[in-house]
Amino acid sequence: MKPPIIFLLGPPGVGKTTLGSRACNELGLKLVGLAEADLEQLSRIVDDTAADVVELPWALQHQRSALTLVRKSGVPLLLWAHPEDMQARSGRDQPLFTPVPRLKIRGGFGRNGTGCREFRQLERACGETLILVDLTLEEAADAVTDCLAEIREENDATPAEREGLAGWVDVWHQQHGARRRVTKVIVDAMARYLAHLRATGTSPRTLTGVCSDLNVAGHLVLMYGTRKNNRVLENFVEPPHCYELERKFTDSPALVARYRRNLDGFTRFLSERGELPNEDG
Repeated sequence: MKPPIIFLLGPPGVGKTTLGSRACNELGLKLVGLAEADLEQLSRIVDDTAADVVELPWALQHQRSALTLVRKSGVPLLLWAHPEDMQARSGRDQPLFTPVPRLKIRGGFGRNGTGCREFRQLERACGETLILVDLTLEEAADAVTDCLAEIREENDATPAEREGLAGWVDVWHQQHGARRRVTKVIVDAMARYLAHLRATGTSPRTLTGVCSDLNVAGHLVLMYGTRKNNRVLENFVEPPHCYELERKFTDSPALVARYRRNLDGFTRFLSERGELPNEDG
């Protein structure tokens, strides 16, 4: 598979152009920077796979349609330095960031500069975040280079490794005595579902909730028995063990409803790919 496009996000003055250019030169990657907030041009680059790394303008980062396209098409990487430093380097007179009144450290942005709504908004939209606070230019360039290399290398990993679920296999084996072959089947299916949601532009915040519910569902299925071998996924024909979920994990109606909704989506995903029996058996 061709490695995904990496999209560099971050405010003016964070170093997207300087650090991105140095990192791409070292890794032999093609960097494309958009001069204007042109969604049509961004779409053409994505369709033609015309770049390895794309630098996203600040104005385009505030367009929901652009962020959805970015999440569908590759990996959005947020670069973030301290707001005071970025404001000074940007050369802009108008404030770019909103300080938090209760924070008394470094202008109301906190020690790491993440105490503002602009950071929270961008972090929710990005799959990866790289904090470049109090680093020299050389240190920041090395950090960006390492991060780009790691993101591209992850493409060669298994779905479970790419989605960070590989550890579930051993945890479930140790806690429930389940065979590793059985747990691998479940974890692989869940990882492919998360990758599917990520590719369709699902936000990182939503993905976190889905991942949590899939983990709980796996525990419940293994606690209360599973079908063996290639039939193990039939335990997810409908949201499994909802009564035990309320008894052992949460009695919150909102969280129970989310669990049902997310597991219904997982079931549809498996059914559409022929991994669960249809209505005819």
